[in-house]
Amino acid sequence: MEPNEEKGGFTVARPKTCISEYRNYELPVDFPVIALQGEEWRISPVRSSRLHFHNCLEIGLCRAGSGNMILEDQEVAFGTDTVTFVAPHALHTSWSSPDTFSLWSYLFLDVESILGQELIALPDIRSLHRMLSSGCLLLDGGSYPWAAHLVQAILEEMREKAAGYQSCVRGLLLSLVARLLRVYMRRPAAPEKQTLSLSPALEYIHGHYMNNFPMEDLAEMCHLSPTHFRRLFHEQIGTTPLDFLHQVRITASCSLLRTSGNSIAGVASQVGYTSLSCYNRHFLQNIGVTPSEWRKASRGASRHSVLTYTGWWKPETSEEILRKNK
Repeated sequence: MEPNEEKGGFTVARPKTCISEYRNYELPVDFPVIALQGEEWRISPVRSSRLHFHNCLEIGLCRAGSGNMILEDQEVAFGTDTVTFVAPHALHTSWSSPDTFSLWSYLFLDVESILGQELIALPDIRSLHRMLSSGCLLLDGGSYPWAAHLVQAILEEMREKAAGYQSCVRGLLLSLVARLLRVYMRRPAAPEKQTLSLSPALEYIHGHYMNNFPMEDLAEMCHLSPTHFRRLFHEQIGTTPLDFLHQVRITASCSLLRTSGNSIAGVASQVGYTSLSCYNRHFLQNIGVTPSEWRKASRGASRHSVLTYTGWWKPETSEEILRKNK
C-alpha cells in the first residue's frame, strides 16, 4: 500500500466482487436539496461489505468522531470537520473507528439546478462539470476549515428555514463550489475507472426514463458489447438494466402521485408506461403497495421525504449491516 498524502489515508484495491446498492433521492422540484441531520445520524463502526451510490450529489460533514471510507477505489481516513463531496453514481461507504459512532450530516442536491446561470461565471466550466458528475473529494478539517464552515452554514439554513433561506443557501453553495473547484483543478486527472464505465447509461436512464429505447443503445453509450454491458451492470448495480429502468420510473411516479392531481393512469403514461396494469404491477413489486394506496398514505407528507425502498433517511445499525454482510 502506498500512502496518500493529500487525503491522509492509504490506497487499497476495492474487492473484485461487490454488490452495489442504489439509493435514489427524489429531490423537491422547487428547491432541489435535502438535508439529513440530527443527533441520530451516527455511523456504525461495522464495515459494510456493500458499496452504494446515489442519483444525485452528496455532501457530507463529519461533525464528530473518526473512521474510514471507501471512495471509489481508495480507502481514506476521516475525522471531525471532514467534508466529503461524492458525485452521482460514485461508489462509496463509510464506517467509524472501532467501538465508536461518528456523527454526520448530509446534503443531497442538484447544484446546477439550484445555482443555474450563476455557475457560468466560475472558471473552467469543463472542470466544473467533471467535478459535479464524477469522482469524489475528501477535505480534512485541518487543511480546509472553510469547507466545514460553509457546509455547516448551509445545514443551519436548511434546518431553520428562516425568511430568505433559499437565497442564503444559494450564496453559500456558490462559495463552496467555487472553492471546491480550486481544489479540484489543482489535482492531477485520475485515470478512467471501471466503476464509472456505466455512468453514461445511468445518466441517460435518469434523463429519458419516460421514453422507450433499446437496451443495446445503453451498451453502445458505454462502449461495451450488449453481453458485457448486461454482465457488468448486474455486477455493479445488482439488477438488470431493464429492472433498473423500472425502478427509476416508479420513483419518478411517486413524486407525481404526491405533488400532482393527475390520475394514476395519467401518471403511468408520464413516466413511460403504456399499460396501466404493467405500471401497477411494477409499482407493487418495488414499493410493496398499489399506487392508489401509496397516494392515499402520502397525502400531507413532506415533499422532502425520501423513498424508503431506495433512499436512506436513517443510518443503518450495526445489526442491519451485519445481516447484509452474511
